[in-house]
Amino acid sequence: MVTMKDVGREAGVSAMTVSNVLRGNDNVAPETAMRVRAAADKLHYRLNTTSLSARSLRASTSRTRTERGTIGLAIFELDRPYPSQLASLISQVAEDRGYQTVVQQTRIDENNERSIIERVTNQFCDGLIFSSSRLSANEIEQLSNHRPTVLLDDDRPQQDIDTILTPCIAGARKAIEYLYGLGRRRIGIMGGSVIADGMPEARGRNTRDRRFEGCRQAFDRLGMDWDSACIIPTSWNDTDARQAVHYHETLIRQCDALFCMTDTVAFGTLRGLKDLDISVPDDMAVIGFDGIAMGAMTVPSLTTIAVDVDFIAKQAVDLLIKRINYEPDLPHQRIVAGYHIEHRESA
Repeated sequence: MVTMKDVGREAGVSAMTVSNVLRGNDNVAPETAMRVRAAADKLHYRLNTTSLSARSLRASTSRTRTERGTIGLAIFELDRPYPSQLASLISQVAEDRGYQTVVQQTRIDENNERSIIERVTNQFCDGLIFSSSRLSANEIEQLSNHRPTVLLDDDRPQQDIDTILTPCIAGARKAIEYLYGLGRRRIGIMGGSVIADGMPEARGRNTRDRRFEGCRQAFDRLGMDWDSACIIPTSWNDTDARQAVHYHETLIRQCDALFCMTDTVAFGTLRGLKDLDISVPDDMAVIGFDGIAMGAMTVPSLTTIAVDVDFIAKQAVDLLIKRINYEPDLPHQRIVAGYHIEHRESA
């Protein structure tokens, strides 16, 4: 097992200096800190943070049975239903496991994310759950001083960080196939974005791209022409989605069904269709993606691809705690959550 002494020997510093750097203390010269992090990277050294960061907040030097560890949760936004629901569930699971949660909002901004890791996570938390980061896995490892980390919905190839994904491809594919099974043949996609020539954006690995990929696969399987797919671009929030329905009214009226890439987009879409006196589901079937609880309260209630968010929260917390407790033989995980179609009134 690699120790701090091994890292110190590699970097040409003492074990105490290694400890200071990896704790996030700022009393080490930047050049030395970089050398220590590089040595830790080379040797694949990870902090056993049970004995470090959270404990530094307490007067005692050992955790008693009544003391709690601390988990950092960096999530992209808290003023939208899905991430807010996810954050609440993660906090509850962590509490059930004897941990407290420090929740920070990143807005998917690189500078924000770096600051959260360096200023908050490194000082106060035993480990980090990171949602939809723009930072590379390697940079997260470096900035967090190799604290245990679990990524949420980041489909980039990861070798050293556990990753839990929503079922973007399978769920989107099922949504299109479901609408097709209802007899709908002019299916539009709400929440996509387009490139200059008007065609859907190039394939990638972020959440939007993977849901696009699921739509592509469904169109191919069903023998539908993807090149003529009706893509209605909008940001993933209800206000912009409602405005997009108005702005693209002509395009919308060519459809008999809409797949909304998130439930929040679906909420705005339902309001926009109501504004235009387009009846749901008679004139337009609508299906969302997420399974947000408030979808049961809309008029009409929202049919949706309901992701197993409870599973995501439990897996994220439990995996992180295993890393915090330093289980070196545990292989790194890449887990895709399950889903089901929540049948309601809109489709």
